[in-house]
Amino acid sequence: MTQRSILVGQIWHEGHSFNPIRTREEDFIVLRGPQLLDEARATSTALSGIVKTAEALGYHCVPAISARTRPGGAIEQTAFERIADQFIDAARQGGFDAICLDLHGATLAEKTLDPEGYLLGRLRDTVGRDMMISVALDLHAYLTPEMVEHATVMTSFRTTPHADIEETGARAMRLLDGLLDTGTAPRAVYSLIPFLTRGNDETWSGPLLGIHAVADEWRSRPDVADLSIFNVHPFLDVPGYGQVVLAYDMGDGSAVAACKDLSERLWNARDQFQEQLMSVNEALTIAQTSGQLLALGDQGDRVMGAGPGDSPEIARIALRDFPDLKVAVPVYDPQAVARAREAGENAVLRMPVGGGFTLSVDPLEAHWTVARLCRARFTNIGPYMAGTEADFGNAAVLKSGAVTVIVTDLAPNVHDPAFYEAVGLPLAGQQVVVARAANHYKLSFAGIARTITVDTPGLTAFRPHQFPFSKARPFHPLDKIDWSFTPRLYDGASASHYPEQFT
Repeated sequence: MTQRSILVGQIWHEGHSFNPIRTREEDFIVLRGPQLLDEARATSTALSGIVKTAEALGYHCVPAISARTRPGGAIEQTAFERIADQFIDAARQGGFDAICLDLHGATLAEKTLDPEGYLLGRLRDTVGRDMMISVALDLHAYLTPEMVEHATVMTSFRTTPHADIEETGARAMRLLDGLLDTGTAPRAVYSLIPFLTRGNDETWSGPLLGIHAVADEWRSRPDVADLSIFNVHPFLDVPGYGQVVLAYDMGDGSAVAACKDLSERLWNARDQFQEQLMSVNEALTIAQTSGQLLALGDQGDRVMGAGPGDSPEIARIALRDFPDLKVAVPVYDPQAVARAREAGENAVLRMPVGGGFTLSVDPLEAHWTVARLCRARFTNIGPYMAGTEADFGNAAVLKSGAVTVIVTDLAPNVHDPAFYEAVGLPLAGQQVVVARAANHYKLSFAGIARTITVDTPGLTAFRPHQFPFSKARPFHPLDKIDWSFTPRLYDGASASHYPEQFT
């Protein structure tokens, strides 16, 4: 039997329509050829799951391109188009039997609001209607009808924090393998539920715990090929916005029933997706007496949620109210890094840090000692994104009393303890460290620190009324919505068929 080949690739960027800092081409880590495959085998991403599973099943992997960057503002349009062009160029070369991709699903470009739908449409035009295309997606994808139309099958992470990233890539590849064996594409059923979550949306607690348990019951049925729930990234101003349920069957109607059940459960629970987080003062009070390292998630300014990472709010409160507490906070501030590098190590500077991009956050001015100058580059020790390289640019470790601020000239997407070791701040010497994340850092700090996500201001706070949404509306809770289950059917017999509305 002739060995089958799979075209594999990755685009990973999570966008934010209200983050003013554009994502540039140089912000991407781009891999091609054998280097792409080598990294996939050595790390734990969805692309890793695709490549490892494909090779275990006896496929030959044909690398297209891997373009990965931290979450942030929209990608500069020319940069996005060049990345997409490289995907299409690889597809035009041929030499493969199917395609399996790792796409985030909430990518955003300056002029392209649905980059994944655009890319998949161009791929479909290039390879034809009969080529099988399988996609692994983030649970927070902005899933569009165009994406469903052009892909043969798509499957998402099932956990938040995302503990099943590699597993999802493996599932996407196994689904593709089964479809190639039968030669028959599944039917997709897509349902949009127009509301945003405002917290309380981790899958190990709250309303999603029960909803995913029901989803697992549907998935256990042999007539349901796959089933995904997408809790859309809540900072995109894009049309057709909200939660999505996507189900696949072979045409017997079971996907419709599954989709209806879960969509109605989500809608009925819509006001349960909010929570009251602990304040910074409450968390720092715990740190004073606990004797245990605390890792605080900065809810309002998560780079992991595509915020800029420029808020010094936790450091401000620590300096003002807890001056003897050893607290370390990463802050995006290229100007402060430049001043510290010009002054040199051991210099003392009176200067503001942070607050350069988020209008609701003020800079923090203090006397700072430049304790260290370094490059904030390291490898994540995981388990979240284990083995992947992170680079937050040049860094300056600034100290004011017991409080340390690490300023960087690239947005500090801190969710892994390896960051602190990389900048010369061993965790054993701290009482509190801050992550620029709200959920996923809990995986990587587990067993190392007590994790608490705190209520802070910024561009990733769950306060939708504070953002100038226009294209995304109407959606709950900003608008009064009279919703009923109205799915879209995509006939698996042809990936190029336009969807049929039905009830």
